[in-house]
Amino acid sequence: MSHNVNLHASDPREIISSAKLTELLQEVAPGETLRPEVEEMLRAHAEEFIESVTEQACKLARHRGGTTLEARDIQMHLEKNWNVRVPGYGDDPKPVRRAPPNPVHQQRLQQVQKAQQQP
Repeated sequence: MSHNVNLHASDPREIISSAKLTELLQEVAPGETLRPEVEEMLRAHAEEFIESVTEQACKLARHRGGTTLEARDIQMHLEKNWNVRVPGYGDDPKPVRRAPPNPVHQQRLQQVQKAQQQP
């Protein structure tokens, strides 16, 4: 499913504006700028990502017998295929399960803590 989308600021379907890209860049790397071709590439990748996620989530919705795309469909696709969990979305938040600590690792941590406490 490919769409020809004009990714200029005047396009109302624009995924991310030049101003927003600049704002994000300044948060990560103050003083840096994006060349127009890099900006175009980032926009194209964002569009492709959203199309792909939407398409796959729709397949999941059909598979579960749904007629409406729901947040849980998108969440499931993002978790299973991208290892991304968006907090606050989906019907059943999963608790984070941590593996029990490795005894050998625990011993090493205790040794490090003891060494740090000694003058």
